[in-house]
Amino acid sequence: MATQVGELFTGVNNFLTKVIGEGGVQRVWEQVLSEVAGKVGVIQTETWLKPIRPLMLREDTLHLEVPNALFRDWLLENLMPILQESLANIVGRAVHITFHIATKKQGELFPSVVEEKEEKPDAPRSTTKKNGLVLNYTFSTFIVGGGNQFAHAAARAVAESPGKNYNPLFIYGGVGLGKTHLINAIGHEAIVKQGCKSVFYLSSESFTNELISHLRRDRMDDFKSKFRQADVLILDDVQFLSGRERTQEEFFHTFNTLHQSHKQIILTSDKFPNEIDGLEERLRNRFESGLIADIQPPDLETRVAILQKKAQLKRIPLTQEIALFIATHVTANVRELEGGLTKLGALAELTKNPITIDLATQVLQNLLKGEKGKEKEVSIETVQKAVCKYFGIRVGDLTSKKRTQFVAFPRQVAMFLCRKLAGASYPMIGVRFGGKDHTTALYACSAIEKRLKEDDELRSVLTRIEHLVYGGNEE
Repeated sequence: MATQVGELFTGVNNFLTKVIGEGGVQRVWEQVLSEVAGKVGVIQTETWLKPIRPLMLREDTLHLEVPNALFRDWLLENLMPILQESLANIVGRAVHITFHIATKKQGELFPSVVEEKEEKPDAPRSTTKKNGLVLNYTFSTFIVGGGNQFAHAAARAVAESPGKNYNPLFIYGGVGLGKTHLINAIGHEAIVKQGCKSVFYLSSESFTNELISHLRRDRMDDFKSKFRQADVLILDDVQFLSGRERTQEEFFHTFNTLHQSHKQIILTSDKFPNEIDGLEERLRNRFESGLIADIQPPDLETRVAILQKKAQLKRIPLTQEIALFIATHVTANVRELEGGLTKLGALAELTKNPITIDLATQVLQNLLKGEKGKEKEVSIETVQKAVCKYFGIRVGDLTSKKRTQFVAFPRQVAMFLCRKLAGASYPMIGVRFGGKDHTTALYACSAIEKRLKEDDELRSVLTRIEHLVYGGNEE
């Protein structure tokens, strides 16, 4: 084996000599640093690039060693395109870059050499590999707030009695709000506390890939038995089933088999079932047959709590003041909050500097700029007041049970604008308009959208009301 490794290094060194001369990979890396420094500045070069150790250039891949995983993630997100471009300029061709954490053994750079030694057929497999669940996405690490309280309660109920309470459970909401975290938590709870032996978590993309793989090998019986015998099947991002007829066909039969056997089905989407284009009506009906719960963006207090929890888990020293500063300026979703915290913690660790407001402003400048450019946050109350002012009615009329045209049309307009401007969910709109069912809000929005296609006067009305909303002319 030592001979094999030695031959690999010899081949690499010969290759380097031909391509870049005697200086080897270190010389190439120094040239990359010099070029990148002119693009990103001295501070970022010193902070993020100087600590990197070039390991080797093997075939079309440059292997670099970085201090830790936080470091690697930051580079992948922020400097990867620039590094690859500069490397290609220096070497004269496209070269892939691979990062390795400093604690890894050198042998891991040569998986083909060590694979036979490390593979143990009889060794138990990791739970995360077998069922796809994300290890740290549990109920204990999920922060409950006003925007996700209902979805969390529903998830808890399902986890306590899989297949009995709310089947299927359909959770929808925007990107990065915690849908994936919540459904993974159900899976963990079902295994640990309910003893479910067959729990599967996968994205709709993975489900499609599994289907294609089994079709290609003519092993569809294996595919069917794998998923149709599950105790709990969790499918993430079902909006991506759109337009995939064969995948929808197989999932339809899988859904029916599991549901008839009282096995739990859990689904997520960034859209309400009725809004997913290209979804077969029979699947749409089944998605709507259980409980539909939405997740809204977290409020300020919840964002602060999320930051403090994440900081505790990542061992990042974060004061209440800094957490409040970040939460006030980064409002889009939980994913941006966590990403900002990770960047801040990595820089503080590498530079050995305390986390301050100034440091947070420097590190999170892109996120903070994005927030400054946004229009003011719109609430349901703001929309209702603007609509009432335009039509000369009272908010009490909108939330009442009156069905006269004098009230019904403004109510539909208000519901539509609450969806468009405030980003409110259909269930939330129904609640805030006198406790109506979400289908009422859905119908109102659909009716306005349909009229907008051919009604110029309605478009003008909506434009004037939006001006009232953003103009701050409220009573």
